[in-house]
Amino acid sequence: MVIFFDGNCPLCVREMNALLEHDSNKSLTLIDLHDAYALSAFPGIDKAKAMSILHGVDNQGRLLLGLDVSVMAWSLVGKHSWLRILRWPVVRFIADIAYLMFAKHRMKLSSIFLKPSCTNRQCDRSSK
Repeated sequence: MVIFFDGNCPLCVREMNALLEHDSNKSLTLIDLHDAYALSAFPGIDKAKAMSILHGVDNQGRLLLGLDVSVMAWSLVGKHSWLRILRWPVVRFIADIAYLMFAKHRMKLSSIFLKPSCTNRQCDRSSK
C-alpha cells in the first residue's frame, strides 16, 4: 500500500512513523506530498486534493481516502484492529466528518497536542 501524507504536519509524521515502526512485512510505502520527485512517480495523485484528505493506493491499484487509508494501513501492520469500527455504516458517517475536520485543522491541532522538539533552549520559555 502507498500512503501520501503531509510531511509538514507533525501529527501526520508521527502517525506515519508509528506505522513504519510496526511494518515488519514492509507492506507500506510512504510518500511525502512535499517530495516532488517521489510524487512524480504517481501522476494520478493530485497534490492539492491529497493535502485536504489522506490518499492511499492499495495493492490492487484502488484509490482509498481518509479513514479508509488509516484503517487499511493499521490492518496491514497488524495493529489497532479496533479501528475497523470506524467503517461501520453509522459510525463511518460521523467518523468521516470528524476526520475531515481534523484534516482541515491538522497543523493547529499539531501545535496543541505536540510540544516542539527543540535542540537548543530557544523555545524553552520556562527557563527564562
